[in-house]
Amino acid sequence: MNPAEYERMYHYEDHYWWFVSRRELVDSLVGCLSLPAAPIIVDVGCGTGATAVQLQHYGTVVGVDISPLALAWSRQRGLYNLLLCPAETLPLSHQSVDVIVATDILEHLEDDVAVLREFHRVLKPGGYVVATVPAYSILWSEHDLALMHRRRYVARVLGKRSRLAGFEVVRLTYALFFLFPLALVMRLLKRTPPPGKEPEAQLPPIPNWLNRLLITFQRMETRLLKRYNFPWGVSVVSVLRKPC
Repeated sequence: MNPAEYERMYHYEDHYWWFVSRRELVDSLVGCLSLPAAPIIVDVGCGTGATAVQLQHYGTVVGVDISPLALAWSRQRGLYNLLLCPAETLPLSHQSVDVIVATDILEHLEDDVAVLREFHRVLKPGGYVVATVPAYSILWSEHDLALMHRRRYVARVLGKRSRLAGFEVVRLTYALFFLFPLALVMRLLKRTPPPGKEPEAQLPPIPNWLNRLLITFQRMETRLLKRYNFPWGVSVVSVLRKPC
């Protein structure tokens, strides 16, 4: 990710609807898992740490990121269980982790199956992965360039690669279902940055009332996702289980 994006993320994560909604979705999914007492949760690609902070009410959370800048911002949030390493080679013992959270990480990595196999290695039997990835190549835009994505996914492909890595697929659905038409229009209007301009993630400033409305709207969708799968959306969401 472009270095300037980490500072933007840090300042946006606590209040901007996209980050709040994704964090609450992940929290909801983790809350539906059969967890042991005081689970060990690893947030791979923790970025500036807001999701790791939110998940601390479940147990011990370890943040992992390849960027020293990201971990520096995470420390600003009071996080100290942090590891500087790539997702492909986690410095964690075999079968030592209860849950891995990977929010919008796999699309950055050259070999996503190898990363999923690494997740499989460190998880205890019966452990879970909760992952999100961006959906649909038609949504590829300046946003993806700024965040240094390699690909976007469809649910079928993520499910296939997860099974290749040895996982059972517990949930596989799309999210941001209702906002998909708006996202499609916005992304098509900003496919690439103007010549000579550094790509920027698409986090347009919006009025506080609209930000609050979008958060409320996405909370409704998160409640629905507890019961239903959606056939399309801006993100693909998966819950994977390592067989016992």
